[in-house]
Amino acid sequence: MPKAPSGASFVGSRRCVACHTDQGTQWSQSKHQKAIADANEQNVLGNFDKARFAYAGTTPSSFGATASSSHERMVPDGKLADFEVKYTFGVQPLQQYLIELPGGRMQALSIAWDTRPKNENGRRWFHL
Repeated sequence: MPKAPSGASFVGSRRCVACHTDQGTQWSQSKHQKAIADANEQNVLGNFDKARFAYAGTTPSSFGATASSSHERMVPDGKLADFEVKYTFGVQPLQQYLIELPGGRMQALSIAWDTRPKNENGRRWFHL
């Protein structure tokens, strides 16, 4: 495989589709197109409206949302802290959420939102 030129950077899907029309059409109609997205009102499917989730005796996670962002309150290092959800990961049947930890490291939460309909036991938080 050829090595990327020095200083190469991501150019985005729009630029790729200009030359790869058929592949771009197939991709845009797939779940892969929504595999990772900015966490915003349009993309976040989970219930961040004052929801709480506890698993196996752990300190409950709690969720909150503002007009522009979603947050999770959790205990990553023994201290309760709020973290902004930066990205969504996946669409169906589960949607995971990525938060930014100190130092810029991204971390997927250990719980995900089950996007299936309620009558299929979905629309709930799920421990991975």
